[in-house]
Amino acid sequence: MTKPMDFIDIDDKDKKILDILQHDAKTSLRDMAKETGLSTTAIRARLNKLKEEEVIKSQITLIDCSKLGYREMVLASLRVNSSQPLDQIKKKIDEMEKIKYAYIITGEYPLFLMFKCLDHGDSIKQIEALRNLPGVEEVKTQIVLDRIKEDHSIIIP
Repeated sequence: MTKPMDFIDIDDKDKKILDILQHDAKTSLRDMAKETGLSTTAIRARLNKLKEEEVIKSQITLIDCSKLGYREMVLASLRVNSSQPLDQIKKKIDEMEKIKYAYIITGEYPLFLMFKCLDHGDSIKQIEALRNLPGVEEVKTQIVLDRIKEDHSIIIP
């Protein structure tokens, strides 16, 4: 398997640090040191390096949006035409505050998006905004009825 050009080769200690952090970003340097066998100074240095190399992009708090009133999660597939360059459509989507996940994928609908809305009216408003984007030919949507699993962690190779 070939590695991408921006691949960062990390050792087992870095992998352990990343695994600890992705499950609890508030873990203290002392606790990480105990689990890895490194000193707190070494942990701090490794964390700084992982941040510099953008392996660690940020540390965030995961919020249960349903507790704050979000009632709908919408999955949208967009078919585009050649009237607008794809880069311009991507830029417009990136500027839409509610769109939290956006991907270019294979197939007839090359843009796949996910966004959360307070209610059905909010969903309709966001879908209309997508339909009105120059270059967007069709928007297929699905509303999530129930969440089976949401796991933002990765398996560190």
